[in-house]
Amino acid sequence: MKCFKKEQIIILLFLFLGFNNLAKAQSQVHLKDLQVSLAQQTYSAPTINKSVTGESLSIAGIPYKNGVGVHSKSIIKIKTNDSRSFTAKVGVNDSKVDYGLKTIKTIPLTNGKRIFYNVTQTKKQFLGVEGIDGKVNKGTVVFIIRHNGKEIFNSGIMKQGDSAKEIKLKIDRGILELIVENAEGDPSGDHAIWADAMFDYFEIPPVVVSEEFQGKVTEQPDELKTKLKSIIQSLPEISFPLKEPDYDWLVNNDKVKANVYKTESGKDIVLSNGLIARVFRVTPNLATIDYVNQMTGESMLRSVSNEGVLTIDGKDYQIGGFSKQPEYGYTLMKWVDALSAVQNSFAIENIEIKELTDRLLWKRVRWASNTKMPTGKELVFTLSKDGVKVRVHYVLYDGIPTLSKWIEVINESKFMIQLNKFKLEQLAMVEGENLVDTPKHWVKPNIHIESDYAFGAMQQKTSDKTTYWEKDKRYTSQTNYPLNLPCLLEIKPPLGPDVGIPIGKSLTTFRVWETPLDSKDQERVGLFKRKLYRTISPWVTENPMFLHLTSTDPEIIKSAVDQCAETGYEMIILSFGSGLDMEKEDESYYLKFKELREYANSKGIELGGYSLLSSRWISDEVDVINPKTGKRGGMIFGSSPCLSSEWGYDYFKKIKKFFTKTGMQVFENDGSYPGNVCASTKHKHHNGLEDSQWKQYAQIQGLYKWMRSEGIYMNIPDFYINSGSNKTGIGYREVNWSLPRNRQLVLGRMNIYDGLWDRIPSMNWTFVPLTEYHGGGAAATLEPLNDHLLDYENQMIQNYGSGVQACYRGPRLFDTPKTKQVVIKVVNWYKKYREILNSDIIHLKRPSGKDWDGFLHVNPSLKEKGLALFFNPTDKDMEREIKLPLYYTGLTEDVLIREKEGKALKYKLERDYSVKINVAIPANSYQWIVIE
Repeated sequence: MKCFKKEQIIILLFLFLGFNNLAKAQSQVHLKDLQVSLAQQTYSAPTINKSVTGESLSIAGIPYKNGVGVHSKSIIKIKTNDSRSFTAKVGVNDSKVDYGLKTIKTIPLTNGKRIFYNVTQTKKQFLGVEGIDGKVNKGTVVFIIRHNGKEIFNSGIMKQGDSAKEIKLKIDRGILELIVENAEGDPSGDHAIWADAMFDYFEIPPVVVSEEFQGKVTEQPDELKTKLKSIIQSLPEISFPLKEPDYDWLVNNDKVKANVYKTESGKDIVLSNGLIARVFRVTPNLATIDYVNQMTGESMLRSVSNEGVLTIDGKDYQIGGFSKQPEYGYTLMKWVDALSAVQNSFAIENIEIKELTDRLLWKRVRWASNTKMPTGKELVFTLSKDGVKVRVHYVLYDGIPTLSKWIEVINESKFMIQLNKFKLEQLAMVEGENLVDTPKHWVKPNIHIESDYAFGAMQQKTSDKTTYWEKDKRYTSQTNYPLNLPCLLEIKPPLGPDVGIPIGKSLTTFRVWETPLDSKDQERVGLFKRKLYRTISPWVTENPMFLHLTSTDPEIIKSAVDQCAETGYEMIILSFGSGLDMEKEDESYYLKFKELREYANSKGIELGGYSLLSSRWISDEVDVINPKTGKRGGMIFGSSPCLSSEWGYDYFKKIKKFFTKTGMQVFENDGSYPGNVCASTKHKHHNGLEDSQWKQYAQIQGLYKWMRSEGIYMNIPDFYINSGSNKTGIGYREVNWSLPRNRQLVLGRMNIYDGLWDRIPSMNWTFVPLTEYHGGGAAATLEPLNDHLLDYENQMIQNYGSGVQACYRGPRLFDTPKTKQVVIKVVNWYKKYREILNSDIIHLKRPSGKDWDGFLHVNPSLKEKGLALFFNPTDKDMEREIKLPLYYTGLTEDVLIREKEGKALKYKLERDYSVKINVAIPANSYQWIVIE
């Protein structure tokens, strides 16, 4: 080994560190992308990419797209961390506000002046402060920058119309204060902007910090303390550490009952169902002090957390919360006892405990494997500030380890408020991993999060728009040097809502569901999610057998109805390409389909149809406007209609009218709202970009909830499951249905196998082209059906056998008596075993084309505890010894297994709850067994 002298080692170390620093990439961050809502400002609040009046950024006639608008006096205090420079252009914003508008309202201040607002039914916009002559004057300001208390920039007096002044500053750590002062004693019109403001930094980006509170700590009134204490004392007591369950809820969840408890000390409220628990303290304010996964015995929180954040009229207000604790990597209870309330936050007023009520109306009109809405306990905290009330709702369910949350914001003040943003959760979660370096993909905490504000994809994972794992700048003891740990869970909309709440009105947020997990095993994690959907959205367990009919010819429809009735099918959907037009307003048209629906109903068949919504272009006036170009195009699907335009509102009226007039019972809404934003300021039912997504989603969700209440079945190719829809696509490439039939079979089973890890069978549809679809000719289609009976039967068996309904698309179900008998045989088999075939799937072996593949249904509560299907894609018969994992059947000792309807044989379970059986699977066919 080569030896080095001390001086050489020092030189080598110096060179290594030097090169290492050079290797660190310099990054940039705009001021607008920091949390400027924490700034201190006398009037209104800082605004992103706009003047405080809501106007476009402009200095002396030169427009800017990027910047922050402020009003004197304003202080944005920034911890620079690894910042090295700051650049910006500053000046007073140009303004063309018409203060003579009828919508202009004023609020008197204590100094006798007035604040001007433009107030419509849906929005409140700050416009300025009254000047000496009773109007809003042209502003005069001074921009000042201090670094660690020392002034390093002063713009001198700047007036509206003056050219922008450029700032280029070198900085080195510490605190930077961006200050705008009034220059001539009258703050009226001091609408200043920091345009193109940007920091260069190396590893740790700058952050905005709030002013430290210097005054007296707010105390709860004694009367309120007594009231809250009385409520807590009436609760049953629970002991800490919380008991871990001695059972597996996935096998038997009878003991999982939600309740609200008090701790032995009487200080805290515990919402627990034996699987998970959330612990609250209500003095000196409301805060979450622990979140416990009782299944593992672990605390999931690093530190005390607030109950959310509201941005009202541009300013952030915490919902409850406590002051800074000494350490953010973990929490000691003695620290909690010493914490005080966060100043200027919403303060607790009341606590309510009640039984869970239904979150939406579900009219039950057809078979479902679960016909009951969930039960549980609801815990509601009421807080208030300055005439605004907040009701924070928590629901803990019976039977599953899931907590739900939503918030109501109620305006009881004397003026409209603007809810710009909200964070439904802001939880300091224990990190999933803690690395020195920063990986491309972090391991997140072991908890599943989803909301009913979801769009733009068929699966939950890709439609999730509200779960954000953020960095926690307070957690400075983490191992990761740049402080990049994604360990602050924030639940929030990606944009807005930026909605005005008039006096006496309220806004209710979306709902979030939080499900802590006890394992990272793919099957077990999937079962957690599947039980979640069966419980919170039980309408997804409806699973009618349907035909996708490609014609609206009355005779063809009646013939299809007759075939469905003869074979046991339950529903017909008039598919895309059938010619159905739900937007057509014509009484004779309504009458035609009402009579056809009545005919179908007379034979026990439900009838409905297809409508296309978003994936089409309407016009320049109607389509969503791209915020980057100011024109339509370049959006999801290229372009789409804005649902908050007049056209959008008219579409929903027409759809409701069609269903009301015809009594149709099925709605297939293709091209559902994909989450487009819209920068138009001319559409009647939204104000602009910031509220466009929120209001469009309200439109589509409102339609689906109405249909759920009317008992209308819904196939929606996006994840609107928690908003009332029944099914989404399992996930497939449409052109694959133009491949030869034998390839469609294997690929179809792959789709089923992969698609049912985190969804239940009845939540999905797949596809079967009875007639030619995109192409492929005779080799790809099943028609004539009688010529391809084996392929037809195999398609039905693998779909119905998995519990996944397919869109059997064509003009008929059978073409000969022989074909009819095959359909009847499969339908009768499906209906006999319907309960177990709609139960959860355990994955056995994924299709490969080389050997057998298959899956196992399990349900401990049924007579048939399991039903397994095995498929042979090869041209030769095969016999295999297959190990069946039967743990989730609930069986513990002996099992009875029979092949099809044969004689049952008794097997002894191994210690891992498995058995080995010999299975014979015919070539290009299937085999099935029943476990009892």
